[in-house]
Amino acid sequence: MDNWDPLFSLEAVNTIMDGKGETRYKRLPGKGPRRRWFIAASLSGCSLYLGDDHVLAVESNGFSEDYKRFYFSDIQAIFTRRTRRGTTWSIVLALMMACSLLSALLLEVESFRIFFWILSGAFLACLLGNAFRGPTCICHILTAVQEDQLPSLNRLRVARKVIGTLRVAIERAQGILRPEEVHAGPTEVIANHVPSLRGVRRYRGRERQIRHDDGTLHVIAFALMLGDGIVTGIGLLYHTVTISAVSSLLTALYCIGIVAALVKQYGSDIPAAVRRITWASIGFICVSYFLSYTLGVLTIPRLMKHRHGIVMTQWDMLRAMFDLSPQDSLLVMGVYAFAATCSLGLGALGLVRVKKHRDDWASASRPGQNSGGEARG
Repeated sequence: MDNWDPLFSLEAVNTIMDGKGETRYKRLPGKGPRRRWFIAASLSGCSLYLGDDHVLAVESNGFSEDYKRFYFSDIQAIFTRRTRRGTTWSIVLALMMACSLLSALLLEVESFRIFFWILSGAFLACLLGNAFRGPTCICHILTAVQEDQLPSLNRLRVARKVIGTLRVAIERAQGILRPEEVHAGPTEVIANHVPSLRGVRRYRGRERQIRHDDGTLHVIAFALMLGDGIVTGIGLLYHTVTISAVSSLLTALYCIGIVAALVKQYGSDIPAAVRRITWASIGFICVSYFLSYTLGVLTIPRLMKHRHGIVMTQWDMLRAMFDLSPQDSLLVMGVYAFAATCSLGLGALGLVRVKKHRDDWASASRPGQNSGGEARG
């Protein structure tokens, strides 16, 4: 039967597990999916429950549940690291809301305007909700035998609240670290010793291995981007529908390549310069999408006026976008020039940096040379 715990101000649930008797659990705040890189690995939901002598992590996917127990006497540390995921979502939602507002203000068809006003309100609600929940974070728990992520603690405010609750329970099980134990030297023997954070960080550093990546995906993505910049530059001077179609195909391919390169470079030895260029390419893709969307919003209603009530299909709209020529207006010419310049610059710079990374790796792994590049005698 459920009841309210006055000490932790949490809902308490009595359960019977494995027939061993009655265990009293209290649901801790927070819930979230288990993530891998940027994508949720499944539709699972993870939550934490506070027991008498342990904390229970429950992962449910709607069909089954997985349980992990972390006993208070075994917990060495809980790490919380702030992430940029919340800021990224805010930027994406703000851009989507701006696109919807622009459509609602510029379109002349009343039904479309109502739809985009509603869509703008939905994006605004999501943006305010994301801001209200506070900064995002990633949280790990470390014991003597394992390290695991706590996906339910994905917001900094919730993580601090839960860690404060767990700290009380852990201190009950392990005792409070006295000031003389904090300043004790490494050769002194301390009863009920709690590992220092410096030792814990060394443990994490040994466990995590950085793999080598020769940057093949980056080369493919940057080469496609460079090719798209050349094709776009040609279209700036001599525009045809075929050139626009080829440019659109190259854009779609290098967008896929950049996303794949971002995923592949995680946990690798890809240099920081290449990582920054890859992230800058993602930003360029977002800006290009926004500019293309703006051109579509400004062009399609004007085209519908000239058709005098004839229904336009999706192919008609796509053909209208391909027919846009830089000579039609300064706005189109500016968009073409921006896309060509950024594609050429990012693609060429990315290829140069990846080649330098490959050359450095080849020279470092060549057995016949020392670190100075001279042949050994």
